[in-house]
Amino acid sequence: MMPYPAKNSLFEYKLIGDIVKEYPQMSEIMQRHFGGYCLKRPGFKIQTLGMACILSGIDKNRLIQEFEKIQN
Repeated sequence: MMPYPAKNSLFEYKLIGDIVKEYPQMSEIMQRHFGGYCLKRPGFKIQTLGMACILSGIDKNRLIQEFEKIQN
């Protein structure tokens, strides 16, 4: 059984649409990593960040670190 994730890694389990709504400044980071039109793709906003990273081959730890830098 996996332990509950640390507070800093909760981004991985959030829906991308919720992340963008809560933190609009994160849109730029996502577009840089996933491509310019990522937020316009159908279904992209209803995926979790972790799932989108897996499907796109993006390093989720690096992406989350960038999110945390902006958040702090």
